[in-house]
Amino acid sequence: MFEDEKRKLEQRKKSIGQVEISKDKLHSAVRSGFEKAKKEQTLKRTKIIKRSSWSIVIAAILLISFVTSISVSTVFANKIASIPGMERIVALIQQDRGLTAAVENDFYQPLNLSQEKNGIKVTLDGVIADKKGMVIFYSVRTEDIDVSSLELKYLQLWSGMNTRYGLELMNYVFPLTPKSDSKVFSGSEHIQTVPYSKDLSWKIGLKNGEKIEHFKIPFTYKKMNVESKNILVNKDVQIEGQNFKVKELIVDPIRTVVKIEENPNNTKKLLARPFDELELIDEKGRKWSAIPGNAYKTLEEGNFWEVPLKESFYFHEPKNLTLTFGKIAAMDKEEAYILIDTGSKKFIEKPAQSIFSNLQVKDNRVSFTINIDKDYDMNMVGFIKFTDADEKEFYIHYGGRTPLYSNYVKGSKINFLGEVKIEFELPDKSVTPFANPIRLDLDFYPSWIEEDVEIEVK
Repeated sequence: MFEDEKRKLEQRKKSIGQVEISKDKLHSAVRSGFEKAKKEQTLKRTKIIKRSSWSIVIAAILLISFVTSISVSTVFANKIASIPGMERIVALIQQDRGLTAAVENDFYQPLNLSQEKNGIKVTLDGVIADKKGMVIFYSVRTEDIDVSSLELKYLQLWSGMNTRYGLELMNYVFPLTPKSDSKVFSGSEHIQTVPYSKDLSWKIGLKNGEKIEHFKIPFTYKKMNVESKNILVNKDVQIEGQNFKVKELIVDPIRTVVKIEENPNNTKKLLARPFDELELIDEKGRKWSAIPGNAYKTLEEGNFWEVPLKESFYFHEPKNLTLTFGKIAAMDKEEAYILIDTGSKKFIEKPAQSIFSNLQVKDNRVSFTINIDKDYDMNMVGFIKFTDADEKEFYIHYGGRTPLYSNYVKGSKINFLGEVKIEFELPDKSVTPFANPIRLDLDFYPSWIEEDVEIEVK
């Protein structure tokens, strides 16, 4: 079946392999191919079904061949051709070698479950899952409006124990930006850790004008029982006098994690997004980079960090792997906080190269300005809590979902032209007394350490 098309495709691949094509032109060509295929299906239906299916196959194979340097296989081509709606998934995983290999190895599970409200149809297209986490693929279709007029408020995966995983944007929204068709948006969400449950629901909140439409789609999936591939490293590295130990690589079908131990005697504190520039490089020059903003401290005893990478090499077998760090977000521990006396309305302590100014204490509210370079990620700027002189903690609630703690105060954060204004209430002294000064620990700051070091991990 399709032997003639396969033969022509292989010949075409060999000839095109000698031509240099820019990624922008390639992406444009692929999008045009998808769009043309869909139009042909509408106009000619049965007569063109076979041709349009192979238009999608050819576009996907060429894209993966050029952009990600993955060896094209008839297995992948047949997977795409046999699963309805797979062209949307290809567009989302086209630059992820790990997920592409997962599709080849039957890890993609089509679901095609939908819910429709007020002319908006949300579809849970499918999932790629392993023992630890999953990637969820979804799409949003509209009838009477452009899908780009909708804004994403939250994405959540709920288990049977009412435990939620995913993204909630608090006071912000994220506009939907379709690739080509103004009526369809396709997206994906990586859920890092998901306990297996037969009772799962995918929830999406979409802002339509002043109203938020809430969608809930129950689903089940097949648990893929595959074991992690652990690569033990146990090598020390020193970067600007700070000591770390690379413990191991944990390789699963949908993600790879680098586990790093931080020496507790280090003089610098790791800040938010400390390992955003970490990379693995194999003997062919292929790179696996950290997912920005996703490094996290584990709950196990000790100072361990886990750094997820954008792609997995579970289905590949690199002969050699080298780890590089790039810049690491860190600052001196003795400067990693600010101290405010709300009585005298003054900063008592702050970093030597301070970015804090315009402190005001008025009407039982504290506010101050943070001046950040325009290239710094404003989303990292903020405080979770403050601690008084008696070590009582008060969490700052910026709106959104119900606070997790009873001892909280209301706060706000406004970003404007390189400045961030932080404001929060002080506790009512007649109800909850607090002692001056109050301390706000810094988990963000434009400060990094960097040294040209690398570790051979395999």
